[in-house]
Amino acid sequence: NIVFIMTDDQDRRLGSTDYQSVLQRELVAKGTEFTNHYTNQALCCPSRSTLLRGQTVHNTNLTNVVQPGGSYNKWVLSGQDQNYLPHWLSAAGYRTEYIGKIMNGYGISNYDTVVKGWNWTDDSLTYTDTYRCIFFKLDANLCCSGETPVFYEGFHQSDVIRIKSLDRLDYLTNQSQPFFLAITPFTPHVGYQQNKPSHRPIPLKRHLELFPDAKAPRTPNFNPSDEYQLTKGGWVKDLLSMNTSAVNFADFVFRSRVQALAGIDEIVEDVVAKLEEKGVINNTYIIYTSDNGYHLGQHRTPAGKSLFYNEDTNIPLVVRGPNVPANTTSNIPGLHLDLAPTFLDIAGVPSSSWPVFFDGRSLLPQWNDPSSASSAGNASGQGNSKESINIEYWGNAGIEAPSATALGSPFVNTTYKTIRMLGEQQSWVYTKWCSGDVELYDTANDPYELTNLVDSANATHTQVINRLNALLMVTKSCEQNACRDPWSLLKPNNETVISLTQALASEYDDFFADFEKVTFETCLSVQSVANEGPYF
Repeated sequence: NIVFIMTDDQDRRLGSTDYQSVLQRELVAKGTEFTNHYTNQALCCPSRSTLLRGQTVHNTNLTNVVQPGGSYNKWVLSGQDQNYLPHWLSAAGYRTEYIGKIMNGYGISNYDTVVKGWNWTDDSLTYTDTYRCIFFKLDANLCCSGETPVFYEGFHQSDVIRIKSLDRLDYLTNQSQPFFLAITPFTPHVGYQQNKPSHRPIPLKRHLELFPDAKAPRTPNFNPSDEYQLTKGGWVKDLLSMNTSAVNFADFVFRSRVQALAGIDEIVEDVVAKLEEKGVINNTYIIYTSDNGYHLGQHRTPAGKSLFYNEDTNIPLVVRGPNVPANTTSNIPGLHLDLAPTFLDIAGVPSSSWPVFFDGRSLLPQWNDPSSASSAGNASGQGNSKESINIEYWGNAGIEAPSATALGSPFVNTTYKTIRMLGEQQSWVYTKWCSGDVELYDTANDPYELTNLVDSANATHTQVINRLNALLMVTKSCEQNACRDPWSLLKPNNETVISLTQALASEYDDFFADFEKVTFETCLSVQSVANEGPYF
């Protein structure tokens, strides 16, 4: 069995999971925590599309949370809802059920568009209805009975989802077939009160007094000086230093976030207890993650997501289950687009029967052996190419704070392409913005991504930039094995390289220096083939 719990906008880098005592006790201590798990795009709808389809965002083409880039309607109109995770698991003999948020744009206007593939869904309706934590609408088994939305007045959404999840587990654990149950609450996404955004999540009333001293972590990149900020790219470089009011609000939001996550901890506690009560805990994988991360003051961005920095893209992933070592931490990299192949691997589906369009690979080998880099291949024997991770963004981006309008939010010059290196010998992040700005960070020595090295006039940095530009040229439009192993497409001097360390050999300097550069014609809100050429 597989129980998949995914929160909304939960950070890893700011330490929110440290406040979840049940998560620490029941999953981290009894499973493995993967500290280098990333999303392909730090935004709800695009990230969820990669998870459900096993593809990068540039291949699902759900590039934002609203039209024209994305939304549930685009997911349906593109036909992707007819060929994604629940269909594949059902074919493998699983009963599939889903409780919570499926995708942005699924709401009052289109709730009668059935969420396809699942044997049972209890899907929340989005925008103000999804994020109103006290007054909460949920479809009552919409896929199977066509009922209209139910209005749970006076109930917090975390409690509604917890109660419904336990009810479904009572049913699922009495069936003969294995099950996949997705539990996807909205916490700690910002909530709504009286149909207006509150700019913070709304905790359950019984948790409002928790963690009174919690504050946004004062990381080295929290509200940095001009020395660092003015070297940034895109809209970030123009942000003013946060004043006392903005800093205090960041503290308030952080405290609200960890208070709200106490409701998620109760979901974890009751789900684990139910699986133990039913005698299936030892035959069940429990996966805990988020769709994307979050920042609070890092690089002067008061609150939000959408950036390529670690706070937004590096997300929690904890796994407990059969053959998963207990009380273990692993830095083997992975992506959300790897989860669909992983679930098929768990279901016993041979890789030869997986969808041919998969860009991801199974993470099951590394879940079973998280201490070994060689375990990062998948069931088909492919090696570890996750030294390189492609991150991308299109469409408007905003600040989720009262100061948003004054700071110019929402921003339009937001599109970028990023390659992040997570090798044991080389660790870098390289970004090209649609505005032409470029950022380069040596994250092995600068983990908070403060010092942009792109103009350092250092020969080594020039070598690195040329290699990462070539790799980004491959990954920005990759599909299938080109995404899993982009180095295999680059043959400097007709030779094979498998890592950045090898590619940095001086005899390859001319090859990489002559490579076409990643460029944009202009800043568009959607993905456009004509706008983003040339291509590898």
